[in-house]
Amino acid sequence: MRKIYAVGISPSIELITLKALELIKKAPVVLTYDSDFPFSMEEILKDKKIVKLKPSFNEPDVIEENIRVLKSLEEEWGVFLEIGDPSIRNPLFYHILGGYKDFEIETVPGVSSITAVFSKLGTHVRHFCMLGSEEEELLESLIDKCDLFVIVNIHKDHLKIFDKLKEHSYDITFVKNCCNKDEEISNEYKGDTYWIIAVARKEISR
Repeated sequence: MRKIYAVGISPSIELITLKALELIKKAPVVLTYDSDFPFSMEEILKDKKIVKLKPSFNEPDVIEENIRVLKSLEEEWGVFLEIGDPSIRNPLFYHILGGYKDFEIETVPGVSSITAVFSKLGTHVRHFCMLGSEEEELLESLIDKCDLFVIVNIHKDHLKIFDKLKEHSYDITFVKNCCNKDEEISNEYKGDTYWIIAVARKEISR
């Protein structure tokens, strides 16, 4: 394989773009995470060759295996399906390939999960700060300067970031499986799925 299209399939099947559907239909092979999507892709992926890859979180052996699998594929190109928009935090490049640059990657935009969450909450923003839940040190430099934080890639081992936000009087809302039938909006993190985004807000005098 020489080329991978990183295709944003949006946070819900109802929001997927025509461009994404067209590329998936034409693709000789479809690359996905080895975990479930927050919505069913069964009909769209019917009769497609699917290769599942494992996301890595600082695990070099996982990255090496992903690269080995991709290099072994006979197809010249394929599509990698990413929930939301693939340009945000670039999960294919970092969590699947570990920064490996021997594949040509073209990004195909989708509806961002973050903007979908804003719409669902009725939130209108002029600016915001986006962090991964592991980025506690970065939060320290921004807290009380940014009035709206979006926390993504939430992991049960990195929840102290929410304690810090609460200490500084931010109101936190968790949105699970945004825009899908099992969507849930809560003030508490339940940790039963990866597909959760948190929005933390407070009024800051300027």
